[in-house]
Amino acid sequence: MNIFTIILPLVLVATLGFICAKSQWLSRAQIDALSKFTFYLSIPAFLFYQMAKADLSGQVSPQFFAAFYLPVLCCYALAMLVHYLVKAKASNNKNAAVFALGASYSNTVIVGLPILLIAVGEQAVGITFLIITFHSMLLFALTSAIAAKGTDKFSYAHFLLQNLKNPLVLSITLGLMVNLLGIELPTPIQETLAMLGKPAITIALFILGASLNHYRITSQITLTLVACFHKLILLPCLVFITAQYLFNLPSVTVAVLVVLSASPTGVNAYLIAQGQQQSQEVVAGTVVLSTLLCIVTMPLWLMLVL
Repeated sequence: MNIFTIILPLVLVATLGFICAKSQWLSRAQIDALSKFTFYLSIPAFLFYQMAKADLSGQVSPQFFAAFYLPVLCCYALAMLVHYLVKAKASNNKNAAVFALGASYSNTVIVGLPILLIAVGEQAVGITFLIITFHSMLLFALTSAIAAKGTDKFSYAHFLLQNLKNPLVLSITLGLMVNLLGIELPTPIQETLAMLGKPAITIALFILGASLNHYRITSQITLTLVACFHKLILLPCLVFITAQYLFNLPSVTVAVLVVLSASPTGVNAYLIAQGQQQSQEVVAGTVVLSTLLCIVTMPLWLMLVL
């Protein structure tokens, strides 16, 4: 399969979203309304339905999770160290943790998943959703805990409740329960979920392109480039080594883990930066630049693992 035939349609959809937002053919309010439908209805329906019917047989193992999350944690820790070295006295726990999040948090749903559906097919769905289920929870909890170190502001119970209320996490979790319990959904419900979920990825890519119009690459280009290197080069390289050579996982699993890790920084990292009031400009710049550079780096990773 031609690698660029996988990437080009996704890029064109995102570019169309950017153009519509930049030209103000769609207002900010209209994009926000479209985003609300997509992230609270369409994508959750898609994730729940796909997770409920995914074939998970033989895909769950400690090695599977370790091959992805050990490199993620290593990359996170290294990014924190780099931030301390670059910013010197200006660095603190909050700043470094938020920067590390931007350097290690992948846009698994909007970028990674559609690429895998085209490149690998339906067999990638179960593996992908197992990673997505814990991805945000782990990195957001880690960032919040480090940022709150020495204070009484962080509550694990509150954090867990907030994550369970997240429509993406909740939909995958419920779909996983339906799958594991062997519950057969009535046909009308299956068809309804399929109809709601069908446009999810396309609209999500469109919104991603539109959202880039609102973020900027700032003057803190050094840290932004460092974060992009961690996200697009270092992290997928570590995942490839652990999955392929350390744990000797199946080729399809290696491809899925590498593509997810090679996806650009997710927009949710910027929302965390805003909430912590730290490194907002750097993380916003990383979201934009890593998404643009991904057009070049992702085909290279696909050629390696396919």
